[in-house]
Amino acid sequence: MGIAHNLDELKHLLGPLTVYQDYVRLAQRGRRSVGLCPFHKEKTPSFSVDLDNGLFYCFGCHKGGDMIQFVQEIEGVGFKEALEVLARKAGVTLELRGPAGGRDQAPDRRERLRKLVQEAQAYYRGALAAAPAASPVRAYVQRRGILPATEEALQLGFAPAGGGLMARLKRTGFTAEEAQEAGLVLDRGGGEWGERFRNRLLFPIVDVLGRTVGFGGRALGDDEPKYLNSPESPLFQKRDILYGLNWTKSAVREREQVVLVEGYMDFLAVYQAGVPNVAATLGTALAEGQVRLVKRYAKSVVLNFDRDAAGVAASRRAIQVLLGEGLGLRVISVPDGKDPDEFIKLNGAQAYEKLVEGAKPFFDVLVEQGKPLLVRGGVDGKMAFLDDVLPYLAAVGDPIERQEYAKDVAGRAGLDVGLVLGRLAKASAGDKGPVPVEGAPVRGEVPVDEQLLVKGMMMPEYRDRAVALVRALPEEILGDLATAPLLRGLAAGNGVRSPEETGLLAFILNSCHEVPSAEDLERAITRILEAGLRAHERRLQQQIKDASRQGDLGLVQILNREKMAILDQMRALGRP
Repeated sequence: MGIAHNLDELKHLLGPLTVYQDYVRLAQRGRRSVGLCPFHKEKTPSFSVDLDNGLFYCFGCHKGGDMIQFVQEIEGVGFKEALEVLARKAGVTLELRGPAGGRDQAPDRRERLRKLVQEAQAYYRGALAAAPAASPVRAYVQRRGILPATEEALQLGFAPAGGGLMARLKRTGFTAEEAQEAGLVLDRGGGEWGERFRNRLLFPIVDVLGRTVGFGGRALGDDEPKYLNSPESPLFQKRDILYGLNWTKSAVREREQVVLVEGYMDFLAVYQAGVPNVAATLGTALAEGQVRLVKRYAKSVVLNFDRDAAGVAASRRAIQVLLGEGLGLRVISVPDGKDPDEFIKLNGAQAYEKLVEGAKPFFDVLVEQGKPLLVRGGVDGKMAFLDDVLPYLAAVGDPIERQEYAKDVAGRAGLDVGLVLGRLAKASAGDKGPVPVEGAPVRGEVPVDEQLLVKGMMMPEYRDRAVALVRALPEEILGDLATAPLLRGLAAGNGVRSPEETGLLAFILNSCHEVPSAEDLERAITRILEAGLRAHERRLQQQIKDASRQGDLGLVQILNREKMAILDQMRALGRP
């Protein structure tokens, strides 16, 4: 494994798109690549990556910066953790020198917890590997039809009934308090600690970066609860993780579709059956963070939740959230109300694949579920049916598609189309679009000529001339520019020094304005000079009026001479 000694080396090893493509589907357009922003809901791509410098900017929510800031934002991590994520992607070890490497020399708390969880995973995995063939856990594995290859692929483990994890962690230098913070032990009081997982088959919960963040445990007998998850911790937030996506994300991206199931065993059964683009919720309602995770890799979802009351409720909630993110959506109806695991055991992998291929449009499923309301008859039944489907139709992003669904609802319920469309318009009125980031640069606040000048300084063929032009600007004019700190830093060879400057540079490099020639730079600097001189002239004129009102004729003469000098400079630029 190689070593990166500074941030430039790390960024060079990764290339401009390596990081972003793990989160956003990008299409190249000239010197930029564009896609749907991962930070807010949108139907038209406004997220842009400059291919020359690897800086990103979203023209919808106005977030921008370099790949480090991108990872910090999308993963919710600090600077040091973002560097570690990038180093793993580049396949190198970080040994940063200088100020950037000294931000946090000591391992932070979260990194220590990661190592603790890795140690726990190794312990649990070893316990399953060492379990005798006649042991209860081996009998359970065999009864559930878990193949050795699947057990290895998913790194399944075993928490022995008698414990043993805490002793292993203490031998490797971890404390009980740290294990408690990671969710692996419970404080019984009086200095006594109890292990959370006992006598359970364990499923490591791994994030999309390949880091184990927690565990899910399946009871081997009649213990309750049947499934037990790690509690939320500094490493693990259920709302932001889909089980198994770390193993299947490449297939999901390739097929542009994910089959979404409930829980570990359903994932295991579908994955083992040969469906490579599957992921699972963790036994809770689908959260918006999980949907955004899906959106990084897929354009559509095939939903396969249980058909009991809890599963139907979770499915309906998932439909609304998925539609709200603009994802295509179909729903599997497994015969006889069976879950995927049961169905595959009874009918085989090919039969399940046919169910996936024949999944129904979400709207047909909603109508089928709402039929009992229509059976009531009368106005009450019709309006109850309309109220039932309306929130889902309102979540559909495409207005034409939404209108067609509304017509279908009107026909099925025997209602006037205008009435349905009116109710739908009111229900859809709440979408206000993305909220700009406070303080972020917004298109129009940075004049085009300043953008051209910054771009010129970033292009090797124009850099020397652009630097000379900036250095020739009078300080009183340079200081008034929106890009003044950025221009000074680039002209001095210091680059950008703050996240704010990086965001501003990202905005400019991803804007639509290009630098076609050196002559355009000359014209841009001329317009900047002219605008600065005119602003200076206006200020002088106001000062002359003020001095005249006060009867200070000496000051009036001085200010008039300054004004004449400004006018001479403007005439020299060819301006009256």
